[in-house]
Amino acid sequence: MAVSMQDVRVLASTTRTSHHTWALTFFCRPELYLQPSSIEQLQTIVRAAHQFKKTITVTGAGHSPSDITMTKDWLINLDNFNNVLSFSRHESGLFTDVRVEAGIRIYQLNAALASRGLALQNLGSISDQSIAGIISTGTHGSSAYHGLVSQQIVDITLLLASGDLLTVSPTVQPDLFRAAMLSLGKLGIITHVTIRAIPSFTIHSFQEIIDFDKLLEDWSTVWTSKEYVRVWWFPYSRKCILWRAQKSRKSLSAPRDSFYGTWLGRKLYETLLWFATRIYKRAMPAIERFVFRRQYGWESTYGLGGSEAVQNSVDGLNMDCLFRQFVNEWALPLKHGVEVLKLVDQAVTKAAESGAYYVHAPIEVRCSNCSYPDKETTPFEIIEMSGGIGAIPGNTLRPLLDYSPVVPYSFTGPISNENLTLYLNATMYRPFGRDPPIGQWYSEFEDIMAAYGGKPHWAKNFIGKSPEKTNVPTSGEMVGLASVFENWYGEDGKKYKAIREKLDPEGLLFGGKEWAIRNGII
Repeated sequence: MAVSMQDVRVLASTTRTSHHTWALTFFCRPELYLQPSSIEQLQTIVRAAHQFKKTITVTGAGHSPSDITMTKDWLINLDNFNNVLSFSRHESGLFTDVRVEAGIRIYQLNAALASRGLALQNLGSISDQSIAGIISTGTHGSSAYHGLVSQQIVDITLLLASGDLLTVSPTVQPDLFRAAMLSLGKLGIITHVTIRAIPSFTIHSFQEIIDFDKLLEDWSTVWTSKEYVRVWWFPYSRKCILWRAQKSRKSLSAPRDSFYGTWLGRKLYETLLWFATRIYKRAMPAIERFVFRRQYGWESTYGLGGSEAVQNSVDGLNMDCLFRQFVNEWALPLKHGVEVLKLVDQAVTKAAESGAYYVHAPIEVRCSNCSYPDKETTPFEIIEMSGGIGAIPGNTLRPLLDYSPVVPYSFTGPISNENLTLYLNATMYRPFGRDPPIGQWYSEFEDIMAAYGGKPHWAKNFIGKSPEKTNVPTSGEMVGLASVFENWYGEDGKKYKAIREKLDPEGLLFGGKEWAIRNGII
């Protein structure tokens, strides 16, 4: 059935004619910025795209700072397709499966769950993304006892390029489900998701100052000491903030006051970053030490308890990302963490001594349990973990494009660093919209990561690998992973590409085709 352009234009936003990332790192002006609110409207867009030979790209909050969602054709935003559809309580009372439209933002889902006394058992650093977005890019939290957020997904419904709807799960087309769990938006439009929730809980956290060398000394035990653990590393101060937390029944208590949580402190910090970026780059180490003192103090509190807080799970697991930023995050085996952090430390120190480049703090250090069994476990099985902690997965299948390393499986027995994935995140802020130099720093950072089996987070500002060179030393522009895709992703990568080609042979979902070519997806 033919579709008129007028039928499509009525779905276009009257206020949005351009698109950019949250970080303001990339901009585009799509021909149409479409905001459908129903399956019928989405199917109309798909039919019209075929008819008018347009490509489709789907975007959410724009928190992926790369150009993965940039297009000149049609851009779909699902903010108006965001309803919670059903709650299915399991007879055990241990969990509830929640069916939602895929445009729902995580903060909206968190609120809907809280109203029913429910919560997600694992979150990323923010809750602004859509649920389709966290699935499509491999979002993770920081816990030795939880994996990617997509591990909580029970099933996914896709609107295919053909216009048909298809629901996949661990038992219905499991290979396609594995592809959809980290789809990069290239398989179909995710329309509905069922996610597994648990009874709401609070987080009792302990935040300590730990010397960098002491963190490395205690590396083997730090990551399994609590259910949730994350580290912020301040390289010029040679100190870290160690944040550890676990579920609690204690009464709520607020965290300590934050220097850059105030308007004045925040603007002062951004102004100092701007000064180091635009006027005097050698000031960066002193700025870091000044801000660290104001925000946290200086003396080590490791082993003394530090500052404590009891918060609801969302407030405890989310964090303030501060300013617009470039983000280059890689995943590698946690067991190599000490060697890798020492090499990064040496590179940062040497660069500062010569004035070659200066990094921003913190460098974020996190982990996840992205180990997978050889066979799918029973979906309702509770994974018992140390300290009486329990996880209830929606699935235990590895996404085909999971960029975490393959490590020995352990959820049901003692967990060690051998079973865990390290995520190292080199953030460079863009104070007042000004770009810091990132090319040489990111190039050296990526060389270290790749040497230890690391792979980049798909949605971040990685440089990648060039066929002519190991990397690009003077530019932060993405070269991509095309030259290493087959070697890095092997049979799973081939399977993903075969599924993609079968579902979308005409490339309807290849808005932003340049990014896909650059990274070996096509």
